[in-house]
Amino acid sequence: MFLGTGGARYVIAKQMRATGGILFRIHGKNILVDPGPESLLRLLTYVPEFNPEKLDSIVLTHKHIDHSADINVYLDILTRGGFKQGGHLIAPADAFGEDGVIFKYLMQYLEKIEIIKPKFEVKIGDMILVFPKRHIHPVETYGLKIRVDDLSISYISDTKFFPELINTYKADIVILNLLRLEPSEIEHLSVPDCARIISGIKPKVAIITHFGMTMLRAGPWNIARRLKQETDVTVLAAEDGKHYTIDKLLSYK
Repeated sequence: MFLGTGGARYVIAKQMRATGGILFRIHGKNILVDPGPESLLRLLTYVPEFNPEKLDSIVLTHKHIDHSADINVYLDILTRGGFKQGGHLIAPADAFGEDGVIFKYLMQYLEKIEIIKPKFEVKIGDMILVFPKRHIHPVETYGLKIRVDDLSISYISDTKFFPELINTYKADIVILNLLRLEPSEIEHLSVPDCARIISGIKPKVAIITHFGMTMLRAGPWNIARRLKQETDVTVLAAEDGKHYTIDKLLSYK
């Protein structure tokens, strides 16, 4: 479930696309990744029957505001404002401390805190979450790979392109943060970068998300169509509030 598909400061400020992150619901476990601005509101709007206290884990790929703004709101919910021990948080080291984004007073109430390092792995139910490699980004940033049964799902968070991304994130389903239409000095993926990654991985399906202004002007659905033509891989443009089932994703041609 995409609780938001927007990225970059102007899109955040105007909420031209929501910025709530991604909710993975697999085998009865609920993992929230990168709860940016208005994440809780989007969750309660898009999945009104869902109780945020039922989150099994929250993952921050990095501490930038568009990925972390609502993190303390969720931690407060999971710990009932400090009246119970609860919550499982997975985040890079620089998300904590003086220049971090996690409120210090909440940390004492969390049931489990895990610090991401390259090749860090954690088991949640039937899933194994792997954080293979540090990305090239202004703050400490990691992507995520989920292995469950015979399936693999990769989420390539914010990064400048580097060739190792291809082998690192080989998976059946690949989700890419595609911020920019064309390459620039900003350490984010562009359309040519994503074409190169998708062509190299050859997943069963790729999903693009986290769009900046140049992507929104071009129309993410148009870019998805272009990437499909260039890579011969089914490419979908994520939409706010869109729920994809694994079976449905794997059935796309």
